[in-house]
Amino acid sequence: MNHPLVLPMLIQMSLTVLLLFWLAYGRITTIKKAGGVGALIKAGGFDKKLVNRGDNFKNLFELPVLFYGLCLLFIATGEAGAGAVIAAWVFVASRIIHTLVQTTNNVIFPTRFLVFLIGALSLCVMLVIATLKAI
Repeated sequence: MNHPLVLPMLIQMSLTVLLLFWLAYGRITTIKKAGGVGALIKAGGFDKKLVNRGDNFKNLFELPVLFYGLCLLFIATGEAGAGAVIAAWVFVASRIIHTLVQTTNNVIFPTRFLVFLIGALSLCVMLVIATLKAI
């Protein structure tokens, strides 16, 4: 497993798993403190920070799906050049920063939007590279 795209994929997957455990811990702790699910619902549900954490977890199953598909395509075809590898690392860095922003202060514009845009553009670069290699 020494392909240059394996490590960015594993880091992206690890981010998702880490957020899953952090989210589960937060939800379980909040439910226990409230005295159960019914009491939590009566109290208005989870606080905004925990809702943001859950939203971010869902986000990690949106654009990253394209990332995984493109990485696997490059790995399977053996066509991953430096441009695709750099774009993959930019994407992973953008997702880590996006997670940090969304789960802390959640400044949507311009911070989170710009980080999202950088990640989306890095995927576009990967897609263009893959398409050009397929032609």
